[in-house]
Amino acid sequence: MIFDSEWASVGALIFAVFGFGYAVLAFAHVRIDNCDMKELARLRAEGILPEKVELIRDFMAIHRKLDEIAPAVYLRQEFWIQVYFQVLRFAHWMEWRARFVERELTKLSAYQANHYRTAMIRMERLQNPAL
Repeated sequence: MIFDSEWASVGALIFAVFGFGYAVLAFAHVRIDNCDMKELARLRAEGILPEKVELIRDFMAIHRKLDEIAPAVYLRQEFWIQVYFQVLRFAHWMEWRARFVERELTKLSAYQANHYRTAMIRMERLQNPAL
């Protein structure tokens, strides 16, 4: 117990949870900040993603495709990606700071698109070891 007080301990625990949550969101924001947006356009051009931009469905489609091939190429999905996506999805639903949320969802989808490209390159190397 902190200061021999149950309330102080609960307050410290709540403060720690909020601090951890903020740290995860800040980490996610920084990680996706300089991702390659061209990869997202490439997926649209290849027909993997629909031409019409739907931010949440685009992310979910890429995430599903990665889940399918990730075990074969030993590519793990990071925990913070799903946490950040769920926070952005909630903010999008609440229509909170719409322009910021849309930009972040686009960056997150592009970040996942880059992971998908890496997974596809690894898959191709597994199928064609001579390359």
